[in-house]
Amino acid sequence: MIFMFHQHQLTDNVKLLQKAAIIRQQDSHLEVLLLKRSLDAKSRPGCWDLPGGNSEWPAAEQLSVANLHLDDLKREVFEETGLKVNEENLTLGNLTHFSTYFDNDRQIFSIICGWVIDYLSTSQNEIKISDEHQEYAWVKENDLASYDFGGVKGIFILDIIRQAFTKY
Repeated sequence: MIFMFHQHQLTDNVKLLQKAAIIRQQDSHLEVLLLKRSLDAKSRPGCWDLPGGNSEWPAAEQLSVANLHLDDLKREVFEETGLKVNEENLTLGNLTHFSTYFDNDRQIFSIICGWVIDYLSTSQNEIKISDEHQEYAWVKENDLASYDFGGVKGIFILDIIRQAFTKY
């Protein structure tokens, strides 16, 4: 069987979306790293987001990787922030959100995973955002209401963040 999948999908009808709530302790409060999507993004342009993205169909050289989904998450976080995530910090204990969504119009089933990552466990380089984003911000939980995550389409981002703060 030959799959004719779209970029950012595993198959024509399935995609795995993974997001990382990178949390740091700043003075006496916790903050999460948010990225503002570019204005030309296909989904939720100009809205705030978490690092991460859709898993891609593995290339031949990736087939020996034990956990392809974790490899994809590490790649996405690095591409979007410049931070290197150690796979030892991506255990099931760090999975804070798991949901599914079916887009009836496009006939696509999405699996959504949200992870909490301690900023101190990353390479802690300077944040270097990709051209997919305009800016970044470290945000306290009490300030989340003043950020636009894209309304109903972005509510899962807010859920991941809140669950990460609770877990942390």
